[in-house]
Amino acid sequence: MRTAAALSTFFLLVAVDAATSRAAEQVITVSVNDKVPAGKKPTLVLQVNQDLESLVVDLLRDDGEKFLREEGNVPRGSKRTYELPDTSGVYHYRGTIHVALPSGESGSMTLDFGTEVVCGLGLAVRQGDLKLDAHTLLLQSSRPLAKVDYVITGEDGSRLGQGSVNIPRGKPPYTVDWTQKDGKVLKIELVAHDLNQIFEKLELIPWRWSIPHEEVEFETGSAEIRPEQAPKLDQSYELLQEGLAKYGKLLPVKLYVAGYTDTVAAADYNQGLSERRALSIARYFRQKGFHHPIFYQGFGERALRVPTPDETPEPRNRRAEYVLGADPPPMDVPGADAGWKKLEPAAELRRTR
Repeated sequence: MRTAAALSTFFLLVAVDAATSRAAEQVITVSVNDKVPAGKKPTLVLQVNQDLESLVVDLLRDDGEKFLREEGNVPRGSKRTYELPDTSGVYHYRGTIHVALPSGESGSMTLDFGTEVVCGLGLAVRQGDLKLDAHTLLLQSSRPLAKVDYVITGEDGSRLGQGSVNIPRGKPPYTVDWTQKDGKVLKIELVAHDLNQIFEKLELIPWRWSIPHEEVEFETGSAEIRPEQAPKLDQSYELLQEGLAKYGKLLPVKLYVAGYTDTVAAADYNQGLSERRALSIARYFRQKGFHHPIFYQGFGERALRVPTPDETPEPRNRRAEYVLGADPPPMDVPGADAGWKKLEPAAELRRTR
């Protein structure tokens, strides 16, 4: 998640020796960046228009927090940006700025302003809410939005579409439709703006590639890859390398290995067996030289390709999937997104064997 400050500012002027009304000198111009997103801090910005012998900023926040900055010999044309200590919520400040010039003249001004650190927009697109063929998605957010900018990138790195969608008043979620040229979508970049001009970015990478392969045959109850089965994985590894060469420079490629079983034996046993087999395949690719992140997960008999009764030895259900993508692939099993386990690096594998 990336954010940027909302530029809600106001300006104040301070004049030297107010009794003589010398406002034209405009010794300091003051602005406050008073509304910012979470992770940022409000700032007090002073543009210094004359040489100063001393500069003092003395503020008191409404909860008792004090803010004091003192500087000497501040040159004309310089800018002073002070981060206020706010980390969240709404606050109010009162205080003064006092300046003294080398000529001996001095002046003060009163400050009275509020600040707000706004929580993130909470942008999300749930599984199933992105319709690539229809060029539409359903965008979740924690508060109302004003507009959404989008950039659509194709799998060859070209720009397929770019534009903005004005959001009608109403509660989230919001439908975002876009226009694009023909082509397979690699990623979608969104910039959502709320009513206070706070904006937040969300990147979606729907691209994924299922590696075609011949299934590895394991012995009954075993997760060990027999030597005669290795050529099947070697062929798949070559395809993985081709995918990396083509897409690795465009997105953060990861490999997902999923294992499945038929309905022979108890469901709990099959679950563990499928995960051990997925792990064996993942380790094989790691040791072969695939150094990008690898994740694995077993699904046992929870996602049968061919529905069968219990205790049915169906070869088509004893399978695995190898998927390249930037995000976990959608699976037909509840909670699958959170079930992926990351394979340890190659060095860790060598130490544990």
